[in-house]
Amino acid sequence: MATQSVNAVIVDLPGDVNDDGDNSDCFIFSSTPLSTRGSTKRDAISVENYDRDRKLQRLWVYPPHNRSIKSESPIYIDLDLYDDEDDDIRILCFPPPIHTKSLEKGQSSASAMVTFDCEICVETKSIIESFRIGGCSHFYCNDCVSKYIAAKLQDNILSIECPVSGCSGRLEPDQCRYILPREVFDRWGDALCEAVVMRSKRFYCPYKDCSALLFMDESEVMKDSECPHCHRMVCVECGTKWHPEMTCEEFQKLAENERGRDDILLATMAKKKKWKRCPSCKFYIEKSHGCLYMKCRCGLAFCYNCGTPSRDHSHYCYNCKR
Repeated sequence: MATQSVNAVIVDLPGDVNDDGDNSDCFIFSSTPLSTRGSTKRDAISVENYDRDRKLQRLWVYPPHNRSIKSESPIYIDLDLYDDEDDDIRILCFPPPIHTKSLEKGQSSASAMVTFDCEICVETKSIIESFRIGGCSHFYCNDCVSKYIAAKLQDNILSIECPVSGCSGRLEPDQCRYILPREVFDRWGDALCEAVVMRSKRFYCPYKDCSALLFMDESEVMKDSECPHCHRMVCVECGTKWHPEMTCEEFQKLAENERGRDDILLATMAKKKKWKRCPSCKFYIEKSHGCLYMKCRCGLAFCYNCGTPSRDHSHYCYNCKR
């Protein structure tokens, strides 16, 4: 019966050194080696480097481009030059069009940098300089995105979309904060706040001893509100003093000197008793009996029903036909 030969890989374990200068502790793996290293005790692979060397050798024998792998895992990029527990990393949750620089003989693997091509400046940049736009798959270098936003703000465009025409991607201040200069970010924030204020319905407190600037929350339906400065009630719909006993239209018909509390109470009582006001002197008149022809103490004759002045002092109103 034929026997299958099994190759051994010798891994050096940390321990004492014997008299011959060799480490006396070792471990033998019965596996097929990918290189000649570890074939003898003098060429043993240290236990610290075995796993790393094994992976590198597998990549050499089975390179990534020969394997069909579709990975949806995020890409972690170390931003520090040294390996420690406090490493700063950046996570890319998208597959960018990247390429790596090939290693030349004698070149360190640390010098091989993952890069991509920015479609705005058409330059090859490091992947850590990439910025992905929210809502789409387009990404560019940080410097180009920063300049793009600054140019839009210069043109008073606050809702900044992806540079690709027709794309649904949108740039948001919070997303772009870490790549923008401080003055650009502050200008963007101030402009957005000012735009919100300009779109809001605003009016001044109608009380002369207050006159504070008030803003109405258009997301809520309200008729009255309390001024946060003088704590008096105001009508939100017409921006005047609160008038619970009459509509805004009726209140607007009142003269400025008739909008006091007593005047409003008198107007409310006149409405309940169906009193009419003289079109000339504005004095309240009550009809006790008779026809609709009414003559005020100021001398003006008018129709009690519609208030139309009578030209010929007749008892017939040509306006309401009564």
